Amino acid sequence: MVGCLFIDDDGLQMLRAGNSLQSIDVSRCHHVTSQGLALLIDSQRFIGKINAGHSLHEIETCFLSKLSTIGETLTVLRLDGLEIFASNLQTIGDSCKNLIEIGLSKCNGVTDDGIASLVVNCSYLRTIDVTCCHLLTNDALAAIAENCRMVECLRLESCPFINEKGLERIGTLCSHLKEIDLTDCRINDEALQHLASYSELQILKLGLCSSISDKGLVYIGSNCGKLVDLDLYRCSAVTDEGLAALARGCKKIRMLNLCYCTQITDAGLKHLSTLEELTNLELRCLVRITGNGITSIAVGCPSLIELDLKRCYSVDDAGLWALSRYSQNLRQLTISYCQVTGLGLCHLLGSLRCLQDVKMVHLSWVSIEGFEMALRASCGRLKKLKLLGGLRSVLSPELLQMLQASGCRVRWVDKPLVYKG
Repeated sequence: MVGCLFIDDDGLQMLRAGNSLQSIDVSRCHHVTSQGLALLIDSQRFIGKINAGHSLHEIETCFLSKLSTIGETLTVLRLDGLEIFASNLQTIGDSCKNLIEIGLSKCNGVTDDGIASLVVNCSYLRTIDVTCCHLLTNDALAAIAENCRMVECLRLESCPFINEKGLERIGTLCSHLKEIDLTDCRINDEALQHLASYSELQILKLGLCSSISDKGLVYIGSNCGKLVDLDLYRCSAVTDEGLAALARGCKKIRMLNLCYCTQITDAGLKHLSTLEELTNLELRCLVRITGNGITSIAVGCPSLIELDLKRCYSVDDAGLWALSRYSQNLRQLTISYCQVTGLGLCHLLGSLRCLQDVKMVHLSWVSIEGFEMALRASCGRLKKLKLLGGLRSVLSPELLQMLQASGCRVRWVDKPLVYKG
């Protein structure tokens, strides 16, 4: 029932007739209240999952008191976006000792004391999401480390008071950690030294952590050989040397976000070309890379499915020709603001049989005829296009009808030609 705006408490009561509900998801159902959810829970005995995120106006005692009736079976509880206090979390901890996942993303009122009172009784927790719980400090991480040593996933995005000391505690006691999100947490290379002790780590989100440098990536590359997803969005101190360390030690990386890491050059992409399992690569606004670097990626990464080259101003037809020849699995491509011509674009769209989604706004070197030729060369394979709005009135009606008939959705945008980087 996610996002069902017309579902209310009366609707929930119609579900009371049966007593075998195992999962309830009323997230973003804004007319559901604590009372309505409590009455439904009261009629059930086997509920394993409850998602009430961004729905209840407030957590009331009537709802919390009913959790104890399903405490033996409830394993997942998501309350994202609600106002929750320490006393509420203590009640949840006392009532739901078999929880393996708790979602408190963007919850106002979550404090260190609240987390401590929750986890002291919930030692089975595997996933803890406290995204944007801005009041949390290293004390919360210490409580998690002491009580939830089997935790596998920690989502800590935008928790500004967490630093390397808290992560050291996690690293020492939580050896099963597979995923950690530290986006916008202001951590440094010393924190990555502690993270490097997580040999089971598979997903690491470090976006907006501007203090991270090549030194920190050396730590990650030295011990995180199981890493498959790494986000370094706007980690502007990272250079080609850091990518070299990652490529040597993290051969299983499939998803890599390097957007706005503006010091990276073609030499860094050459290092990445050894990652044969790479499927998703985001390189937005890497103003120092050229077609030569893209050629290295195309040749060395045959599994590539998604590639973002928006605002890579020096990427030219040489890069497109290489993608046309070597990246036959490519499905999604962004080349807006690149220095490509109609000939390169035509060859690309005519060669890549799997390509379905292309964003190509402000290709200043491509003429109207170039767009016509390239889009016709796609032979109706494209399903999504993003084009500058001004093209709508100058491309032939026949071409637009052909795109529509083939099931292609075109998003027309009006954006000024502004250069960044």
